[in-house]
Amino acid sequence: MEGLKSVLFVTGLCSERCFYCPISPSRRGKDVVFINDVKVDDIEKDVFCEIAASGSKGVGITGGDPLIRLDRTIEIIKNLKDVFGDDFHIHLYTAGTLLKDEIMSKLVNAGLDEIRVHVISESSWRAIKLAVNYPISVGIENPVIPGSVNELKNLIIRAHSLEVDFVNLNELEFSEGNYVNLRLRGIKPRSGSVAAEGSEELAIKVIRWVEDTGIEINLHYCPAVYKDRYQYARRLMRRALNTKFVFEEIHDGLVRWANIISCPDSVLDKLILTDQAFTTKDGVASNIRVAYALECIYRVIEALPLTPRRILNKF
Repeated sequence: MEGLKSVLFVTGLCSERCFYCPISPSRRGKDVVFINDVKVDDIEKDVFCEIAASGSKGVGITGGDPLIRLDRTIEIIKNLKDVFGDDFHIHLYTAGTLLKDEIMSKLVNAGLDEIRVHVISESSWRAIKLAVNYPISVGIENPVIPGSVNELKNLIIRAHSLEVDFVNLNELEFSEGNYVNLRLRGIKPRSGSVAAEGSEELAIKVIRWVEDTGIEINLHYCPAVYKDRYQYARRLMRRALNTKFVFEEIHDGLVRWANIISCPDSVLDKLILTDQAFTTKDGVASNIRVAYALECIYRVIEALPLTPRRILNKF
């Protein structure tokens, strides 16, 4: 809820071809690394700086399948624990098809706290049976595909029998990467939303079934809107507060400032000398209220609080 975890995309490579995979074409099948919204060129520098800037207390490692780039994943986990300490919580997503005892041992010894298996085949169940023997949290995380009520019930019964720590049901989302595949299967987006029609209703139905049958299992449902409204928005707000320049104002997790177009030279020089205006590669930046009070001609710049800032609007 607090957006206190960063998202580390360690590779777009994956041996599976799930029709509902939401990964964008710019990442899918490509061996690229992203931390939150930032492309990583230097893993140590870029990843650590972004986590610190976002004030994160943990990280979720995802892909693709992180196990395809196992050495990279292991090194990252070790370094994160070394830098941010044992309390820094790290979880990893995988379909489990590559998981073996040797790999699991390396992940746990590196400091992994939790593994979340996306169940797609018997290989995934074999991975879960293996993982529950290790001293880390083991969960299942699957999308709720409309019409899959029996599959979800069977998944929960089997998860309970293996004593997994939790099952997460995610509302199925449309994206640039899966839109065509979902529509070809008759799945429609809900009006005014990226969520699939019928996905939430099915998730609630399954939750009520679990309550009625008395299965004792930690079951969670994550609506599509939850990520944008809470996780992403609060992480953006935290990053804005942590990286705010003196001339910026924060509005709903975005930053704004005045880009001065013209101002009397004497006024502008004084603003710069008193650290109320700053020369940047795009001109002179100042606080909006300062530029307004001095009747300068300026544009308001609105941007995502990334490094460097990602400009969204100019007005």
